[in-house]
Amino acid sequence: MGDERAAGGESLLLGRIAGAAWIVDLLRRFDFDLDRAADGPPEAVHLPSGEPLEMIAGDASGGAFMLVGTSVARPVLYVGSEGEGGLIATDLRAALALVVGLSSIHDATSVPYGDDGGARLREWLARADEEIREDWPELDAERARLRQALDLPEADGLLLEALHRLAADDDYRPVSDAGDRYEPMVDAPGA
Repeated sequence: MGDERAAGGESLLLGRIAGAAWIVDLLRRFDFDLDRAADGPPEAVHLPSGEPLEMIAGDASGGAFMLVGTSVARPVLYVGSEGEGGLIATDLRAALALVVGLSSIHDATSVPYGDDGGARLREWLARADEEIREDWPELDAERARLRQALDLPEADGLLLEALHRLAADDDYRPVSDAGDRYEPMVDAPGA
């Protein structure tokens, strides 16, 4: 695992996930469905920089998780089906930590991180988790199982703050082939 993390290793990590059916199935339950990559994103998109995008998974709302660029460590972009999108993580491991550790990317970006160090956002996410546990009492155990299998960090703290900072970056807002720029997933800091 150390070599995989040190090198970025998105391809190695994706290969490890694809090689374990239980991980694929459990990630699908966390709304990161590798099989949806075959359908492509909701519409063809590109980045203003022209960096290539590779869809790796989708969610139930029709959104797409896409790797950016061609380097070893590739950031992860989210392209929503409702015209919102942006960078969510600096690499795949961080993106998976968010997907597994939070009720959803949508929940995590619907409340500002705020000057309170994210306290209001964490409270919002805790309530969302409580609702999920009503139908999925094994939520915490399944999160722990995936964290261990994939060597994922906790989603709280630095990753949650980074999600908000990255998602506000206009350089990574998708643009449709028709030239329409997607809406940001979060308000820009200070907005």
